[in-house]
Amino acid sequence: MIKRYAAPRITEIWSLERKFKLWEMVELAVVQGRESLGKIRTGIHSAIARTLSEHDIDIAFIDEREKVLQHDLNAFLEERQRFLPPELQAEFHRKMTSYDTEEAPFAKRLMQSCDLVQSDAAELLEAIKDQAIRYRYTPMNARTHGQEAEMQSFGKRCLTWYVDLRTARNALMETMGQLCFSKLSGAIGTNSGIEPELEEASLKILGFKPWPGATQIMPRILYAPIAGALSDLVLVIDKIATDIRLGSRSGRPLWHEPFGRQQKGSSAMPHKKNNVLGEKIEGMAVMACQYSAGIKQNIKTWEERAIAQSSVERVFWPDLFHVTLHAIKTMNKIMDGLVVYPDTMMLEIIESRGCYASNEAKESLLELGTPFGLTREEAYRIVQLACFNAFEPKKSMKILRKSPSGSLESADMTLDYFRLEMHDASDILSSIKDIIPDARLRVSDQLEADQATVDAWNSKLKSIFNPRFPEQWAGWNLIFKPSHILANEAHQFKQVFGG
Repeated sequence: MIKRYAAPRITEIWSLERKFKLWEMVELAVVQGRESLGKIRTGIHSAIARTLSEHDIDIAFIDEREKVLQHDLNAFLEERQRFLPPELQAEFHRKMTSYDTEEAPFAKRLMQSCDLVQSDAAELLEAIKDQAIRYRYTPMNARTHGQEAEMQSFGKRCLTWYVDLRTARNALMETMGQLCFSKLSGAIGTNSGIEPELEEASLKILGFKPWPGATQIMPRILYAPIAGALSDLVLVIDKIATDIRLGSRSGRPLWHEPFGRQQKGSSAMPHKKNNVLGEKIEGMAVMACQYSAGIKQNIKTWEERAIAQSSVERVFWPDLFHVTLHAIKTMNKIMDGLVVYPDTMMLEIIESRGCYASNEAKESLLELGTPFGLTREEAYRIVQLACFNAFEPKKSMKILRKSPSGSLESADMTLDYFRLEMHDASDILSSIKDIIPDARLRVSDQLEADQATVDAWNSKLKSIFNPRFPEQWAGWNLIFKPSHILANEAHQFKQVFGG
């Protein structure tokens, strides 16, 4: 991985130094296992361990020998055995094959890397939880299909991010359970070299249990779900980043990722505050998915062993952990410095002209209107028409829609005119909250309802919202209040965060 995206802790875990030390640990565990079972005389393990501890592993020596041998494990063995007297050399790598030495270290490095991921993900969860609690009572309009939907709190939006990420982290931790197994069962997995009791004793020293059914290697079906869980976790982070990017678009942004006081968003346009952190996370997700797909293909190997997956694992596994940690780190930076605009959220609610409550308005209107002969279809269409009426453009705007500017000079004049028009915001008050009880429905070319139909609907509305029944109005006004709409969010917060 290039330095820009590399995580130093992952670099260390997957370094040659760490790999060779883990290989040595396996070789010594087998010697110790033999000694504990009485198969060799006492003291051989300590003699080998003491001798090797006095000589650091020479990576340059291994590198040079590998060029000749074309086999890194044999190059490693030569480097270690050169310090041992002949009688001790005979016990080092005795009756073992390469992947007896390599499999447990591979699983250990996966486990250590996963531990880092789940630990960093836990920190990110806390950062998201903090935002959820802070904005627990900050109303905003939710969106489905890119369109404004019902009202929610920004805290609830954060809560959904939290639950998604927690689910992904839990899935990763479940897949890590497979890393307690390894093998020391020989060239094709038949224990032809290391007998079963020695395999069990040696793996126990290393913290593993034998995997029944291994070939020369451990089956990669055990590890593929880990890669899938990692890419899923990054995709969840990318989903959060995408939501943040969507809410940061120009106009009236709802929030924005942190932007330094000396930062520049563009070399050409000084006003730009590009979401570079969120955009980078999308790139991390693309890479994570590709690495995961490559690792999944490693499930297949020729019969008991071929080396096709070796090159993939040397590159894709560490790189997958690098991009996963980088995505978590980047999202943590976003969460810690997220700039939230509750005022814009409130303005967006006002400008939605009551449509955030259209579903409950429909149900409330049906309940109130049933005694007056109002049907469910009519209730739906009345609220729909009121929503269309609330957003009908002014006459000048209708003219512009039908007759766009025909020259740049005309565009100049139109811009100046509309800049003045924008100061008159009185039409914002035209909300479905008022249109429906006031019986002010108007025919719209967006809905197939003629004047007679609309007149009939208005007539029913006048009967339903009769001034003699003020309780009708009180109940109707209530459904547009955040205290009513968001009341049941408390249940979700209690379920997720407790208390």
